[in-house]
Amino acid sequence: MRTSIIVATVLGLSLVGAAGAREIADGKLQVRPFKDTQYKTEMAVLGKAEFFGYVGDYVADKKITGILLKDGAKASNEQKHVIAITAQAQHIDAFVEIDGKEGPLVDPIPSPAAVAAPAVDDQHPVATPTETHG
Repeated sequence: MRTSIIVATVLGLSLVGAAGAREIADGKLQVRPFKDTQYKTEMAVLGKAEFFGYVGDYVADKKITGILLKDGAKASNEQKHVIAITAQAQHIDAFVEIDGKEGPLVDPIPSPAAVAAPAVDDQHPVATPTETHG
């Protein structure tokens, strides 16, 4: 009885390890678009926040250097955007696979350009401590 429990445990752990290995290929986490703003990996279906944390765990463990969005033609612009900003925040690369061809993922919803500070009328430079007015 004890032997069969040990064998079952070892078998279960190896299946989990094998699934995790398929989830990462060439240092890239393999992700597929799922409903609305969800993502599917070999191990889980994740929303935006869970996806960010999931990727962060792999990055922290130094297991991935990028994210590959498989079936990219089926992904919404929002899903591609979340992949792009997650990769950017985690300092890794983002890729997309469309029709079997892999390429860099370009964010379809770019962040708005930084807005310049408004001009100030009658602005005078501040005197530095070495300047004296006499």
